[in-house]
Amino acid sequence: MQRTPVVVIALILSMAAFPLNSPAAAGLREDRPTVLITGSNRGIGLGFVEHYAAEGWNVIATCRTPEKADDLKALQAKFPQVVVEQLDVTDHARIDQLAAEYEGQPIDLLVNNAAILGPLPEQKIGGLDYELFQQVMAINVYGPMKMTEAFADHVAASDQKKVVALSSGLSSIKMTSKMPGFYYYRSSKSALNMVMRGMRTDLRDRGVIVALIAPGMVGTQLLYDSGWRGKSLTPAESVAGMSAHIAQLTLEDPGEIVNTDGKIIPW
Repeated sequence: MQRTPVVVIALILSMAAFPLNSPAAAGLREDRPTVLITGSNRGIGLGFVEHYAAEGWNVIATCRTPEKADDLKALQAKFPQVVVEQLDVTDHARIDQLAAEYEGQPIDLLVNNAAILGPLPEQKIGGLDYELFQQVMAINVYGPMKMTEAFADHVAASDQKKVVALSSGLSSIKMTSKMPGFYYYRSSKSALNMVMRGMRTDLRDRGVIVALIAPGMVGTQLLYDSGWRGKSLTPAESVAGMSAHIAQLTLEDPGEIVNTDGKIIPW
């Protein structure tokens, strides 16, 4: 009796069930929660990668140019469950492609972190650059909106079912009523707040929690570019506060913007 054909067929079927580009082949473990983070190459995004990797999570870390992300590659070498993916959040076709590549992979937490501030001179009367405004909106608003739409099924299939987007105190009309400049960044974060509030309502029936969190004044390149020279948090300090809040999120939360220190940021 010849058994070789049966063995070959079984092998082919097993390979079809687990394609080479599947999450399982990428090193993700089914017994661990999974987080997907945008803008992971530095600052707060890198801090999120290190935090969740140290907690034992599967981490899908995305950035525009992984080959230049030395700090991220160092974390990947330290934590084998960190997978680095190329992603520019303004490239919606690539977002759809990445979502398809991870089809069937539950994602417990989606962290919409990628953002830009933009230079101040082009965000003041007399120097307004409308192409820059479009770029800021594309990254800070359309990006998180598209990511949440594309990965909604992945999040809904998970145990924790959480989507967070990083807002800012600069999104608050009340807090910045007398602050000049930064029209594009401030507008983009206010728009992001409204988008996430709408998605919070739309995804609630699927058990998905959508939340807005703010990192506070963190000593990143973005803050430095703003001209701020006051006291600031380290990325690790900011992430520690935000992740503690994320861990406690429930569907019953009122959906307010919560700063890393737990304080509510007014609309």
